[in-house]
Amino acid sequence: EDCGTAREIALAAAYNVPIHICHVSTATSIALIRDAKARGVAVTAETAPHYFTLTEEELLKRDADYRMNPPLRTEADRLAVIEALKDGTLDAIATDHAPHTPEEKADFEKAPNGAIGMETSLSAGITALVKQGHCTMLQLIGKMSTKPAQLLGIPAGTLKKGSPADVILIDKDEEWTVDVDKLHGKSKNCVFKNRKLTGKVKFTVCGGKIVFNELD
Repeated sequence: EDCGTAREIALAAAYNVPIHICHVSTATSIALIRDAKARGVAVTAETAPHYFTLTEEELLKRDADYRMNPPLRTEADRLAVIEALKDGTLDAIATDHAPHTPEEKADFEKAPNGAIGMETSLSAGITALVKQGHCTMLQLIGKMSTKPAQLLGIPAGTLKKGSPADVILIDKDEEWTVDVDKLHGKSKNCVFKNRKLTGKVKFTVCGGKIVFNELD
């Protein structure tokens, strides 16, 4: 990851073109991105909830659900990711959503990398960042909605008149335990399984249509 990050930044600087670094997980990559931004290189970057929440200690369980690429890192790396989100070095939070079947994840050493994250990403952010005082709710939403839309150059991530009617209603204080059997996707390879998270999506509108209602 560190070598790849350095290479892409060098190319972006040499050819004066923008570069986006996905799934940043190490303190060294963060330092490279922070330095490049200070030098005026057009680099943006994102991370995923498991990198600011979990560490490589999870792998001691020999549960392939905790295997992803990049892998979970050290506690020092986790703290560096949080600091980079706070100071703007990391522009956005993605999920790196990678569904796999239980059969694919059965063998720890041979299983494909990847974990699902769509239904837990916001709650993980609230639990690990907002509740711990690392950012405000508005700042978290910015990292997960407004800024990604800006990076992609699409008219989304705002409530401005004329914008797509993509809206969620959440209870930011509701605590819930992740039960993979109650998630809506077909895959169960969730790194937050059986964990208590704070913040629950209650209602989702996409393109002006109700697509999720917890009461249904």
